[in-house]
Amino acid sequence: MQMDDISDNRHACHVHMPSSPSLIVCLGDSITHGDTGLGFHASRPWPSTVGKILGATVVSCGHDGASTVDYRTYPEWQTAKDALPHADLVVVGLGTNDVDLEHARDEHTTAQVVQRFESLMQEVDRITVDQPEIAVLSILQFATEEPIFRERFTLDDIIDINHGIDLLNMQYRRMCRAHGWHFIDYASHINQKRYLFGNSIHPNQQGYDAMAAVLAPRFANILGA
Repeated sequence: MQMDDISDNRHACHVHMPSSPSLIVCLGDSITHGDTGLGFHASRPWPSTVGKILGATVVSCGHDGASTVDYRTYPEWQTAKDALPHADLVVVGLGTNDVDLEHARDEHTTAQVVQRFESLMQEVDRITVDQPEIAVLSILQFATEEPIFRERFTLDDIIDINHGIDLLNMQYRRMCRAHGWHFIDYASHINQKRYLFGNSIHPNQQGYDAMAAVLAPRFANILGA
């Protein structure tokens, strides 16, 4: 999807535009930031493309390597805090690095991720003014097809990580049901489609475009379009 095709994509994705301008604040990690894992970031990360499709203001606050452990230590959290008071929709994409770098791979450790996530959202709730909608993004499985990111992983490592990701996604779904948040399983549209990945972890530009095509109509529905 080229930038010139955004207007056509609105019709292709059957996106109904919100009737008034919306503010979307995106908290997350490198997949929010647009890292491809190929030594550069995508020229069109999914938040910017979604903003153009919906005609919304999108504040992207993703930090490479962030997890629920440390997200609030990064400068992007301050950017988020400045934007959150009048957000219409808060989108959170955290968890990949909890499973990978923090080794959340079983029921106990993924439950700890949920506790940290809920702590973050309690602070978000204190900051916001207009009671925004909350959308939690599913976590993308690591690609098992070659080329595998062998500087860091064996295939067995990735299989173990993906088990943790599946557990955490189930925990996130239950968490969202309990809090009345929206769980958006975009990952099921991208998982194991190797042509949509840069390295084993991150989407490439085509993958980020695919993400935007899935997320834009979901966000539009949440915003009441």
